Amino acid sequence: MSRWIKNFTIIASLLLVSCTSPVLPTSSSSEVNLDIIYTQQTVEVRSVLGDVFEVFDVPNLTLTEQRARSAAVKVRSLLHGGHGSGTYMVAYGRRIVATAAHVVRDAGTMAIDGRDGETVIGKVVFVDHQVDLAFLVVPEIETRTAMRYRPQQRFDERLVGTNLTYTGFPSHHDLLTIRGYISALEHNMIVSNMFAWFGSSGSGVFDQGGRYLGCVSGMDIGRFGFGERVPLEEIVWVAPTSQIDQATLKTRIISSEAPLGPEQLKALPGAVAPRRGGLRD
Repeated sequence: MSRWIKNFTIIASLLLVSCTSPVLPTSSSSEVNLDIIYTQQTVEVRSVLGDVFEVFDVPNLTLTEQRARSAAVKVRSLLHGGHGSGTYMVAYGRRIVATAAHVVRDAGTMAIDGRDGETVIGKVVFVDHQVDLAFLVVPEIETRTAMRYRPQQRFDERLVGTNLTYTGFPSHHDLLTIRGYISALEHNMIVSNMFAWFGSSGSGVFDQGGRYLGCVSGMDIGRFGFGERVPLEEIVWVAPTSQIDQATLKTRIISSEAPLGPEQLKALPGAVAPRRGGLRD
């Protein structure tokens, strides 16, 4: 009996070892465990045996930043000087540009500049001067790639600390991609810590999930001696899309007439005929 118990113990021990021991990978195995090794801006994907499967550079921009950069446009008045910025998007089956209400003012149409000399005309369909947001219906902009309009509907303290990004055209600069975060919610506006300058107004502000929080509305103003006002370009006010009537916006976009084409565009003062095609960012 004792010999039988001893043999049973040995067999059970062998079975236990075989169930808990790792299986070594073989060249014929269909599943290979991979390790990802980061070296500065380079990623190497290796197997557990050290074989390098792929090497590629880590992109400096997030996916949302790349999309915002490819959708950024200039928004110009056909009668007045200066410019603002905007974002080319798709909403409710139509192509739109979102910008600031103070960029549009009281105009019914605006010039929308893409890249490489392409210009189209946008028809203003929604303006909320109190919130400082405006939306235009536009024809296809071939040198830009439209983002999907996904408005952030929440407006509470949970937004504080949210990482933000926008791409715009401040001053004489071309595309500038800016990062920041939400610092506070005040006076039904979003207060953020990020850079802005004249010409940035209207730039679409997104979180890293691609949700549209609103547009750059303005810079804060500080006071320096004798009551002199100084722009604080790192304290940026964002007009929140959560504060506008989304149902009215949807109705205005869906029911709007077709945007102006090239022939109507040529007849408008201050506009240039669009030139299609060209490089994309």
